[in-house]
Amino acid sequence: MERKHLYSTGLLAVGLTAFIAATPSAQEAAPASPAAAQVLALTIDEAVRRAVEHNPDLARVRLGTDVGIARISETRSAFAPVFEMMAGRTGAAAPPSSVLAGDDGIDTDEWFSTAGVRQRLRAGGGTWSVAWDVARTSTNSPLTTFDPSLQSGLQLAFSQPLLRNREIDQARRQTTLAERDLQSAEYRFQESLVQTVAAVKQAYWTLKAALANVAVQQRSLALAQDLVRENRVRVEVGQVPPLDLVQAEAEVAQRREGAIRAETVARDAEDRLRRLIMDPSDASFWQTRLDPVDDPQGAAPPDADAAVARALGDRHDLARARQDLADADTDVRYLDNQRLPDVRLEASYRGGGAGGTELVRTGPFPGVITGRLETGFNDVLGQLFTHDYASWSVGLTMTYPLGRSFEEAGLARAEIERRQAALDIASLQLRIAEAVRQAARQVESTAERVAAAEAGRELAEERLEVEQRRFDAGLSTTFLVTQAQRDLLQAEVSLLQATLDHQSSVVSFEAVQLAPAEPVDAVAARPVVALPAPRPQGVFRGGGGA
Repeated sequence: MERKHLYSTGLLAVGLTAFIAATPSAQEAAPASPAAAQVLALTIDEAVRRAVEHNPDLARVRLGTDVGIARISETRSAFAPVFEMMAGRTGAAAPPSSVLAGDDGIDTDEWFSTAGVRQRLRAGGGTWSVAWDVARTSTNSPLTTFDPSLQSGLQLAFSQPLLRNREIDQARRQTTLAERDLQSAEYRFQESLVQTVAAVKQAYWTLKAALANVAVQQRSLALAQDLVRENRVRVEVGQVPPLDLVQAEAEVAQRREGAIRAETVARDAEDRLRRLIMDPSDASFWQTRLDPVDDPQGAAPPDADAAVARALGDRHDLARARQDLADADTDVRYLDNQRLPDVRLEASYRGGGAGGTELVRTGPFPGVITGRLETGFNDVLGQLFTHDYASWSVGLTMTYPLGRSFEEAGLARAEIERRQAALDIASLQLRIAEAVRQAARQVESTAERVAAAEAGRELAEERLEVEQRRFDAGLSTTFLVTQAQRDLLQAEVSLLQATLDHQSSVVSFEAVQLAPAEPVDAVAARPVVALPAPRPQGVFRGGGGA
């Protein structure tokens, strides 16, 4: 009777806690090794924290935000000032083509350099440039006034689009889309975080249930072994036939097999949890035994309508879909703008200076050199700001394709894609509402299953107690006792499975309000096209000068 009382106490503990930690006897069922001696008492919050810190899949998704930041920097490079410089020397020898060229022709030698800065503006899409050039030229031409001559120029230019590219251009479109891609990458990381946390909780409760199942299988094995011992005594005294002993021993073998399978399932569940939370650089973590110490808590009945409203406001995949719709709006706005004529206001100003060694000539043409006047480089630079040699231009340019343009065809496509994006959002909202309501029903139905399983376990326990008393009194058979033990084992396993399903449904119900159940493959990032600032030059009459 003492043995039956202990067993009843154990069954009551199973019914009250649903998930029970493996008892010392269950822990001893697995062969212990020195490397497996360390046991980590793990709460569910600690498991989640370890996963957030160490899970490599989550870390990889997190890097997507870093990629997005780098892509934004790439697109903003289109608005960075561009510095350019050139320096060189040229020489030219012209054959004698006139009386003035002499017998040896004309030789010209020139040193020159240019430097400048240009930039595209984010506001308005205009571009400006500042350029400075200087040259030193020496020649043996009898017609030259300066030898060597010094020349310098400072040019300011500005180009402003008035219709096309004023509100939006390719550079600003790229930056806008890259900024939204960064936000989408953040949403995708939040999705992965929710899914990882849900996976950790599922693995945690699965391990808890698997260890509890090991304990249940071990207790059921112990009951069968007790029945073998009782039958062996009865066979020896002739109370029961030897066949009853054989039947009891066969049942022990079957339940030992069940205990082995349960232990294997528990170890597999432990490895799944390890994979989610372990630090990949710590190989010793595979030898640490995990002991899930938290017990499941009861959940309030779900409010499906409130959960649907929350999901429609907070789901990260829905937020990403709205970003896709905003991208489609941007494409429509850009392509609609590109249909306009490209009208630009062009303006430029150039200040020049000249000097060097001036040759003073007297007599008839070409004259005889009688002296030299020096105009230094500082004087040449000073002339840049005196308007003595200034030239300027201001005007409008326009280009416009005749016939149906590429941009018009692209706009028609973009408008269709925008409508598709809007319909995708509507479809996704319906799927979200359906998934949340289904998850809420799962919470309710699994809670009812737990209650039914608890009642079934209690009835199976009462039946076994009655059958055991009848067997002790000689009024029952080994077969009936064995059958009652099997029914109790099945009831306990059903209770564990129902409780695990309930905890899983609670986890899924919480997660589905923020993210889809299955991970979504990341969309390939849009390529960033390098867009250096163009070089405004001003307007000039064809065939004429500035």
